[in-house]
Amino acid sequence: MLKFILCATLAASLPMAARAADFELIEWRGKTVLQMTGQIDTGTTDKFVAVADKTEPAAHGLPILLLDSPGGSVLEALKLSTALDDRPFHTVIPDGAACASACASIVFIAGRYRTMEAFGRFGQHSCSYGGVEDADCNEIISQHAFRHGVSHGSVAAFLTYVPAADILWFSREDIDGWGISHYPGSEDSGFEKSEPRAIGMITGNIPEGQSSWRLDFWGNGWRAFVRPARDDERELQISMYCREKMPGRLFLLAELTGPEEVISSAIASASLKTDTFTIEQVKPNVSQIDPLVTGLTIEIPKAHVIPWLTNVQNFELSFAVVPPYDPIWATGSLAGSRKNLIFAANHCDI
Repeated sequence: MLKFILCATLAASLPMAARAADFELIEWRGKTVLQMTGQIDTGTTDKFVAVADKTEPAAHGLPILLLDSPGGSVLEALKLSTALDDRPFHTVIPDGAACASACASIVFIAGRYRTMEAFGRFGQHSCSYGGVEDADCNEIISQHAFRHGVSHGSVAAFLTYVPAADILWFSREDIDGWGISHYPGSEDSGFEKSEPRAIGMITGNIPEGQSSWRLDFWGNGWRAFVRPARDDERELQISMYCREKMPGRLFLLAELTGPEEVISSAIASASLKTDTFTIEQVKPNVSQIDPLVTGLTIEIPKAHVIPWLTNVQNFELSFAVVPPYDPIWATGSLAGSRKNLIFAANHCDI
């Protein structure tokens, strides 16, 4: 009991003038979602409970809670986590937002699903009391993470070694690599808990990516995605999506790091080979997705859409390049991921 009382008095090292947390229903990616902004303090949980039931579930079955907070009271964050256990949400750190300290290590992790967009920020550091790091509080937070499906060490390591006066900021690849995120569709495709960063640190070897398609937001709709190289990297991530204005059509998108003009000049053609059909020598559409990544898109012809969704077991997506670049290819499986693929095909970008 002493440890819990001590932890309850702690707050992150934040400016005293930080605005108290508030909740607001907003439109985001074509959905009505709940947004939390500001510092977590006494009364934050009551504010959440007052509006939680007004948030409608998104298409994947859970309401969405956007997080943009510097953290705050550990006790209040743990109370908010309990409320999220009773009323599950998909916690999201959107582009341009930062979720740090108790927001990251407690509230974000309390989400049934938890994802961060490419340009969100997730920050961790140690608890402190009177300016002194507090190991008991760090352990309580790490045990909370473990109870919510995150490995104890994926939180404890950073709480222990990052001073309270500092913040260690994580990218999306970092939280994916340490097994902190949890994407919709993981259970439906048999995606196993993945911690390539930890495994790489311990063994020196990074495990290959799993052939399990998960779900993520895409515009105002959804996409199914698979990462053939490794579970935490966008490089050569393959996504399947559709557009509401183009009924009956499906698209495959491969992501490559680099500017559009360089990648466009290097790519000669694309091909998709499956155990059911083959699409040869297609010129992909090349477009800059964001400042870091360029996308290569090909269409699955209408005649092959149903076979792709229902019959194809294995595929190889390859890109022929001009010298001196090396060919690019990825292989994968659709078996076991039908539910997620069909979900994405039925929830197109509007």
